[in-house]
Amino acid sequence: MVELAALQAISYVMGSLGVFVAALYYIINLRYNMKAREMEIAQLFVKEWTSEQGMQRYAKMMTLEWTDYDDFMKKYGYSNPEMFGLWVSQLFMIETMGILMKSGAVSPEKIYYLGGYGGIRMWEKYKDIVAGRRGISWGHDYMTNAEYLANECKKIKLKHDVSFDEKLENYRKTGSL
Repeated sequence: MVELAALQAISYVMGSLGVFVAALYYIINLRYNMKAREMEIAQLFVKEWTSEQGMQRYAKMMTLEWTDYDDFMKKYGYSNPEMFGLWVSQLFMIETMGILMKSGAVSPEKIYYLGGYGGIRMWEKYKDIVAGRRGISWGHDYMTNAEYLANECKKIKLKHDVSFDEKLENYRKTGSL
């Protein structure tokens, strides 16, 4: 009778141990899959953002010139579909990465080190245009995640280069980093 009770106790312990091992395996597997998914998302971003075509689009976008919101929209708005598509798609790219960053799907550090710091300069150049679009047609939540990406990347940049604020201020005044 004592042997039967001991066998039952061992059986319960082994069953519990099996459930614990299965749960542990599931947690480890889930964490691995989350990291793999994060890398997959980051690779998609890098593939588009840092490709030759992506760099050409970025360079073209960063050389556009205008005097104010109305001038910008006359030159690069709906009446110029090629240029409109260029700047809107680039802004939506950093908007999307801001969403993924904010949701925790991809860490800000990964985005920063994979070239997301370019979003800082892009945001600085286009924030007045975004503000104009927020006020006129799209509402105050327009491109808030792009702004979030730029701010998060700026925080990381300042950890590595404390003089970056001065460089950014110079960029705001001169348009050149």
